[in-house]
Amino acid sequence: MPYTLESVPCNICGSNNHHAVSSKGKNGLPTNVVLCKNCGLGYLNPRWNAESYMSFYRDEYDHYYRPKILKSETYDPSETNHIEQRMRNFGHFPESINSILSVGSGEGKNLKHFSTLFPKSALYAIEPSAESQRQLQEFGITTISENVDNDWENLYIETMDLIIMRHVLEHFMDPLNSLKKIRKTLSNQGILYIAVPNNLNPSKNMEGNWFRNVHTYYFNKYSLENLMNLAGLEILSLKEGDQYNQREVYLFVKKAAHSVEPTFSSKHFEQQLKVFSEKLRLDRRIDQRILRFLKQIR
Repeated sequence: MPYTLESVPCNICGSNNHHAVSSKGKNGLPTNVVLCKNCGLGYLNPRWNAESYMSFYRDEYDHYYRPKILKSETYDPSETNHIEQRMRNFGHFPESINSILSVGSGEGKNLKHFSTLFPKSALYAIEPSAESQRQLQEFGITTISENVDNDWENLYIETMDLIIMRHVLEHFMDPLNSLKKIRKTLSNQGILYIAVPNNLNPSKNMEGNWFRNVHTYYFNKYSLENLMNLAGLEILSLKEGDQYNQREVYLFVKKAAHSVEPTFSSKHFEQQLKVFSEKLRLDRRIDQRILRFLKQIR
């Protein structure tokens, strides 16, 4: 189907002053990566509109990014769960949990794991994929919405003791508004776990893999801290990479008791631009060497 493009300002500081980084991304889909010159947030601009993305997530995303779930069960209870281990390592593992929500749950691997640790907990998911919803239902997980932007939160005010957002925040259309909705559903002792790709430590092959049309935002530790402050959330722990994933940044947050003003700095833009520019330059050098080699062997 045809997809519609839209232009958006920076989600964190509202600026329209940005620097274009690349227009190429994985699978050849339109991927217009820019950096906000005011605060350094990376995002797609222009990008598909909400209707286009929802159609893609509902009907096509699994074929591109999760082909295994279309074939067989992917949950293996013997696998180490990185979220559980990180919670234990930082001292955030709770004694009890009544309700767990996974946003962008996929087929529910993390919910299935935590149900073995807290068998009496109620399990909830927000997930657009039709195939994933089917598998969630089979396991007894309640899908409360297919889209975080829908009006779902008022039915679950202060009920969630654990909310999991693993590699989903970078997919949101409006991360700030979504986090404000999610904050409403956190219980007073609730913990929110977030993990996203760390754009201060990207992998090689930026335009063939790291930049993706479905990644509408490109976060680092600076933009995450500003985003949490704006959403009324307090960071308990933040880590850039570990033995489970060196190219990730993850954090544990709770409701903030007091509001904290964000800190916008052009230095954050300059640092992120330097990382992206150096990686792209290296990728292009490698591509040129490969082309020269192929010419020589013909």
